[in-house]
Amino acid sequence: MLLARLRWSAFGLRGRIVGAVLATTAISLGVAALVLLPRLETSLRSASEKTLTKEITGATGTLRSISRVPYWLIPEIANTTSKSELGRRARAAQQALKDDIARLGDAFGAPGGVTLVGDVDAFGNGHVVSVGGIAPALGPTGDVQKAFIRDSQKLSFGTLANTPVVRAAIPLAQFHKNSDAVVVVRKSIDEIAGAVSEVRRAFEIGALVAILLTILIAIPLAGTLVSRLQRLRQAALQLAIGGTVGSFPADRARDEVGDLARSFSIMQRRLRQQEEARRAFVATASHELRTPLASLEGMLELLADDLQGEQPDLEDAAALLDRARVQSRRLARLAADLLDLSRIDAEVSLRSEPLELGELSRAVLAEFELPSAARGVTIALLDDGKPSWAMADPGSVARIVRILLDNGLRVAPEGSEITVLVRSGSEPTLVVSDDGPGVAPEERALIFERFKRGRETGGEAGFGLGLAIGRELAQRMGGSLVLTDTEGPGATFTLRLQPTEAPASDRLASAAGV
Repeated sequence: MLLARLRWSAFGLRGRIVGAVLATTAISLGVAALVLLPRLETSLRSASEKTLTKEITGATGTLRSISRVPYWLIPEIANTTSKSELGRRARAAQQALKDDIARLGDAFGAPGGVTLVGDVDAFGNGHVVSVGGIAPALGPTGDVQKAFIRDSQKLSFGTLANTPVVRAAIPLAQFHKNSDAVVVVRKSIDEIAGAVSEVRRAFEIGALVAILLTILIAIPLAGTLVSRLQRLRQAALQLAIGGTVGSFPADRARDEVGDLARSFSIMQRRLRQQEEARRAFVATASHELRTPLASLEGMLELLADDLQGEQPDLEDAAALLDRARVQSRRLARLAADLLDLSRIDAEVSLRSEPLELGELSRAVLAEFELPSAARGVTIALLDDGKPSWAMADPGSVARIVRILLDNGLRVAPEGSEITVLVRSGSEPTLVVSDDGPGVAPEERALIFERFKRGRETGGEAGFGLGLAIGRELAQRMGGSLVLTDTEGPGATFTLRLQPTEAPASDRLASAAGV
């Protein structure tokens, strides 16, 4: 029964895959046609407009020549004798205008598409100046009016006798201030529609071929994919029903389904590891919490006994109170460490901004003046005299420095020195060194694990979380925190971060000597 259901579901999935592929192909081709063809037409129209603009720029000389032709004499040809001075000038003007317009038509690739509109009034209305006896058609002349009124050439698109054209209106006042004429260009672009039509036909043929190929490829591919998924599902059902499975189907294909089959075994192993880690974490955290809580509870009971007696033992009560405060601070540190770990595990995003390591280190060192003085330990900040700028989260870097200084104070002997060295250069670096007992070779990797501590702790109680938090924070910021090999006693930890340039305000202040 189960196998029959699996076969039917596999067949349904095969049909859905093929249908989805076909639908996706058809929709993609349709969207491509709707997007590309109008864009193609728009691009061709824009290209024709740019070409005409360049042609107009190249024909400046001819336009300037037309602006000087006394076109208003041309109508006088019919009213004068052939030998009169006025007739001679009128015919000369007509010939000059005819030659210039012919040259413009050749320059624009629009023979017969160039016209002169003269006697244009303040509203942009004028009449066509005929140089061949028949006035050419212009169609709508709104561009002429706008060009004349604005005293700038106007390019647009329109139709003339049902033919698409690119239009230009060029006021001649740009070339001769007394001119009241406008050169009008009507250039056919019907080849654009033909080109778009050819592309559309080619696209339709290509789309038909693509759909046929999709059918031929999708059906066998879907069948193979469904068969592999069916075998994988059967193994997963056996695992869900029986709790175990001998082995997942061997799938050597280097694709998503093959990766899925291999991921099941990896998932099982990692889930088991995570469960073990969770149990260990809970057990260790419970143990670490239980110890200071039990100690704190016992101290409070003793403190109550001391204070409730007829003669309170204030000296012993004060000692118990100090010890209780130590345990309280220990619990607070553990709570802070656990909170940091929860944020790291939740992958809470960190800030990323330029920070100067020397300035940040001085601020953190100021927090340790009293604790270091109480232990008789000196903390010194060293640098190479240059700002060390890094791209990191200021709070996280400060947390790492506090962890390293706190660890150093725990193990540093009285009268020793802890050094904080800040280096600039291609890799901003912060190095913290102490004169304590150091770290044994077999514990070098161990100390960076959660709840793991080295043997040499300076007699101070801890939880083994600080260095684990420090390393994970450094890695989250694209850097690293390592234990560096050094000669002599003590331990040296090196924090490396991503470099960055100083902010502009700091560069200006440095250049000004502030």
